[in-house]
Amino acid sequence: MSSDHTQAQSEEELRRAQQMSARHSAPPTEAPGYSVQQQLGAGAFGEVWLGFEKKTGRRVAIKFYAHEQSVNWSNISREVEKLVFLSADRYVVQLLDVGWDATPPYYVMEYLEHGSLDELITRQGSLPVAEAADIFREVAIGLTRAHGKAVLHCDLKPGNILLDQDHQPRLADFGQARMSNEQKPALGTLFYMAPEQADLQALPDARWDVYALGAVMHAMLTGEPPYRDSDSIAEIASSGALSQRLEKYRQVINTQPPLDLRRRCRGLDRPLAEIIERCLAVNPNERFAGPQQVLEALAERAEARSSRPLMVSLFVAPLLLFLVMAFFGWRGFQEAIRQTDRGLTKQAQESNDWAAQFAAGLVSHEIERYFVAV
Repeated sequence: MSSDHTQAQSEEELRRAQQMSARHSAPPTEAPGYSVQQQLGAGAFGEVWLGFEKKTGRRVAIKFYAHEQSVNWSNISREVEKLVFLSADRYVVQLLDVGWDATPPYYVMEYLEHGSLDELITRQGSLPVAEAADIFREVAIGLTRAHGKAVLHCDLKPGNILLDQDHQPRLADFGQARMSNEQKPALGTLFYMAPEQADLQALPDARWDVYALGAVMHAMLTGEPPYRDSDSIAEIASSGALSQRLEKYRQVINTQPPLDLRRRCRGLDRPLAEIIERCLAVNPNERFAGPQQVLEALAERAEARSSRPLMVSLFVAPLLLFLVMAFFGWRGFQEAIRQTDRGLTKQAQESNDWAAQFAAGLVSHEIERYFVAV
């Protein structure tokens, strides 16, 4: 699980919850049929533990709704409902079992050994552009498939993206998810949440996930989501009640200068930077309408990049041919000059020989005439 917190709890409430979870040396309850081994993480609504299915020895992850505030049957049933609805989708962590009757309740999901994208970013600081772009595209596909089934995630962040055995991303934690026709607000995580989502009266919108997708990509490239720094965190945290913190968050996002990712990320090409910045547009009307449009823009970028070598070859090939022809033409020209020089030299020598013979004849004739006269 991510170290990021969901805005439904204050930072102090989250801190107390995490401290309480950290003190647990045993899971909150038993899970029949499973051997629970160690805690993997804790968040605003519960704890995740590593377990083994006793019958098969298969490793699983078990999420316990361990905090009193989170033991709300509507929250649990809503998350399980979304996971069931998206079952058999390889882009979503699969639900295996539910402990409805346990205290606290829990559900069992497949265990992904490479952890979360948040952990990967924490270890590396940032990801290479090519690797980040691949994950960005795969997450966009996962969101597109979820939206195709009318499920909006509403809390997308690196901690809710798990990496499978092939390091491919899987969407997890649908605790804040909404069906597209639900008229209930859903709060995401600070700095991954679209500014208009930070409103207790806001209605679910596919563009919330588009903004979060751009924020995840920003975090992969820079190590942090957009606009998050110590000053903005302190300013929001000191704003008072939840509604006031949400209002301050909107103000912080709305007053920031435009992003310029290319200055911060070496090797980031302009088309990809423009896609990310459009995802992160503060005005939702300037964003992509949904993740499918993000995929279309990425496909256009990929097509342009693949055609670039052909365009280069179409330019370079004639240039090389011209240079080769110019080289051999110059060699021919130089040889022609040398042959001309040799010809002129020979002609000059022949002309000089004739002139010398003619002059010698004249001198000989004059000597003979003088000799006869004498």
